[in-house]
Amino acid sequence: MNNLSAADNLAAPQSHHADVNGIRLHYIELGEGPAVIFCHGFPETWRSWCHQISALAMAGYRAIALDMRGHGGSDCPDDLADYSVIHTVGDVIGLMDVLQIPKAVIVGHDAGTTTAYNAALMRPDRFYGVMALSIPFMPRPQRNMMNAMIAAAPPGFYMRYFQSPAAPEKELDADPRETLRRIYFHNSGDNPAGPSGMETDASGHLLPSLATPDGEMTFLPDDELDQAANDYRRTGFRGGLNGYRVFDLNWKLTAPWSDMALTVPATFIGGDRDIVMHFPGFRQAAEAMPQAEFVKTAGHWIQKEAPAAVNAHLLRFLRQVLPAG
Repeated sequence: MNNLSAADNLAAPQSHHADVNGIRLHYIELGEGPAVIFCHGFPETWRSWCHQISALAMAGYRAIALDMRGHGGSDCPDDLADYSVIHTVGDVIGLMDVLQIPKAVIVGHDAGTTTAYNAALMRPDRFYGVMALSIPFMPRPQRNMMNAMIAAAPPGFYMRYFQSPAAPEKELDADPRETLRRIYFHNSGDNPAGPSGMETDASGHLLPSLATPDGEMTFLPDDELDQAANDYRRTGFRGGLNGYRVFDLNWKLTAPWSDMALTVPATFIGGDRDIVMHFPGFRQAAEAMPQAEFVKTAGHWIQKEAPAAVNAHLLRFLRQVLPAG
């Protein structure tokens, strides 16, 4: 939590729960002013935004970081279908209604971009703009491209592995701290092997094949890693894994928005050392986004690896679409 006390006059962030969209949702709030809503990815919680929360509060904004359903302090529904993008967008809109926020800027990272982009597509009346980290916007195609990508990938490709109904949970839940340590480092810009995909080994397990740090990670100190591990000890990893298991359902549910472009202002920031930028078509889609920026040294966890660059990009975007004060 030290990252949240960058100024002596900045109050501590407030932890809240709200009954939203049929579940109890946990969120963190700090600051006063125009609202900016943060949606994390996997395997993350609201904590991944600690650098952005404090920076925005000091700049005159009301920063609200969710624990997405299935993560952190939020409820973890049992039904797989309850993790669809319709539900996660509904969580954001429902929370805005509870907090009496008529309109906001939404920010997403990794899987959180699915919620952020679709919230802006489905309810442009509620958002001044959308900023994405690591995953570029791609209009919904007529063909399910995510399923096609998984089918064309090697048998051990992590997204294919995550489709299995129980094996991933058993492996990842066994030691949440080691799971996070390996996934975070392997996909970071600090991995000496460079951008590297995640695949299972000959035994069918994922974690043994991932790079590991020699000591404490530069972008994620051990105390923060411990906090994240405690969050996942409470929930397990199933909620996040379910996000990968609803790709087909999401594609079917979003048919009314097929081929639609974003109508609200949008921007993107990503890391040059992020393996996602090597997925087919992803780099080109990212470069096509307005004011796209790429941080040479950063990997997938860009808001933690390059917080100054992310904060500067975000504040520039906010000054354009939602000035404070």
